Amino acid sequence: MEMLIALSILASALAVLMGTMANSGQQSIYAADLTTATFLAKSKMIDLEYEVAAEGFSKNDQKYSGDFREEGRPDMVWSATVVTVEIPEEAKEAFLAKVNTQLFGQQDSGLKGNAAFSSMLPTLIGQLPQMINQIGTKVRKIDLKVEFPFGSGMRPVTVSQYIVDPNTKEFNVFGDLNKEDF
Repeated sequence: MEMLIALSILASALAVLMGTMANSGQQSIYAADLTTATFLAKSKMIDLEYEVAAEGFSKNDQKYSGDFREEGRPDMVWSATVVTVEIPEEAKEAFLAKVNTQLFGQQDSGLKGNAAFSSMLPTLIGQLPQMINQIGTKVRKIDLKVEFPFGSGMRPVTVSQYIVDPNTKEFNVFGDLNKEDF
């Protein structure tokens, strides 16, 4: 009787141990695939940066996709979207409020300028929204998703990066403004 109880305890312990080892093996495979997907995403992001720079910035969103067959992982796929950066109105308003507070507020960290600079401040502050919009036209966001198989489905790795138009030799934040506007 004691022998049967000892064998049943041993069988139960072995079942738990086998389940833990199987789970550990699956997690090891997942970690290896996740690492591979991360490295492939980094490599693809660099490729996309060069491709977007060579094509030039488009006014419309651009979509790209493919797999990693050449890298030896045809089971992993990627898709990317290059989007125009639009600065939300709330962010513009918050930025303008902060500039106004620093220039005209009661804070000790406020900027202090000479009379000539101070006389131009209202015009300069009036042009800030246009400057912010110009910055948005020179920046793009790349959203890249790499998917790899695990279990019965695909698991994603998603990365994003902002890039600046490399074809712009001189960046004019004032857009088409002339000196007469000041």
